[in-house]
Amino acid sequence: MSTDSRARRVAVGQDAEILVSMTQPVAVIRAAGEDDRVVSWPDLDVGDVAVGVTVYAAPDGAWVVYAPSEDDEGDLHRPVTAVHVRWVGTVAQAHADGSRYAVGATRHGLWLRERRDPDPDDRAAWSTDTELIVIAGGTRTTHTIDRRVLIVEDAGDAPRMVFSPDAPDVRAEHGGTSYHYRYATALLPTGPLPERLLPMSDAVPLSEEEFMDILHWRQPDEVVDTTPDVPWRRIHLPMERRDAAITALVDEFGDLAQYWRGPDGERQPLTPGLSEPRIDIVGEWPDTRVEVTFRHPLLPGGLLRRALRVFDDAGRITPHPYASIHLMEDLDTHAPLPPASPGEVRAF
Repeated sequence: MSTDSRARRVAVGQDAEILVSMTQPVAVIRAAGEDDRVVSWPDLDVGDVAVGVTVYAAPDGAWVVYAPSEDDEGDLHRPVTAVHVRWVGTVAQAHADGSRYAVGATRHGLWLRERRDPDPDDRAAWSTDTELIVIAGGTRTTHTIDRRVLIVEDAGDAPRMVFSPDAPDVRAEHGGTSYHYRYATALLPTGPLPERLLPMSDAVPLSEEEFMDILHWRQPDEVVDTTPDVPWRRIHLPMERRDAAITALVDEFGDLAQYWRGPDGERQPLTPGLSEPRIDIVGEWPDTRVEVTFRHPLLPGGLLRRALRVFDDAGRITPHPYASIHLMEDLDTHAPLPPASPGEVRAF
């Protein structure tokens, strides 16, 4: 089980905060003059693929959003699941399909938009009507907007939206094409939201620096603090799904010694000098890992090993798209290792 205690603090008013674990389904609610309250959701169904966590602050608590880890299949229909932890100690759940992702939270609820942006060369598409969904209190409302929403948040006394007011500027630079995006912000109603949102009516331009400052403020450094150990309940993963996940990761390392085809048609290794790769499958589900061991000039006389977990602690599949490319990049940029004894193995 994971003992990682990373957590994120969310301020709620002036005298309360919520500490949300980034690895386990638990949060601690702290309020001045009161004992800490612990809430958890270990049975929450987030699917059978390992999830990443994003925490959004709202005036009444924190939204904890779980989205599946990306893979190279581009599957946009895996569930996106959220938990609303209110400072009063209640927890509510919300679900959406993976074709949408969260852009923030306000007093109105959690906001979701379409996952894909238009083609940057299609200027008209950047002002075409799209849908936003706002989830709160077990209900969801749909709102139309003709701009691409980037961020929604409660800032100070009023909620606001950050969006792209137009398509990016296309410029020919450095022998190629570059895209320069523009940003703007507009206040949202403090009361009920209209069916159609018109952010351009009172838009205020933002410089790229101001936009980056907002992103930085929304993504504070994670802090280490004591959080209760509440592991996810282990899921049921069919054997065929387990086998397919293991095979997919093994295939990532299947041709390391003959990875590229050179100009002369000859096969070449993933990176110069890599030789004698061996792949081992170690451990039972969910502790299964795939280990690739090989020789490389970084460690003359010894062996290097890359080991990757196939599943997380709850038994969900952990995708590793482009694992071989990541290995190549690490090998190409890593500082030389000290000499090793023949046969010595070092994790890399």
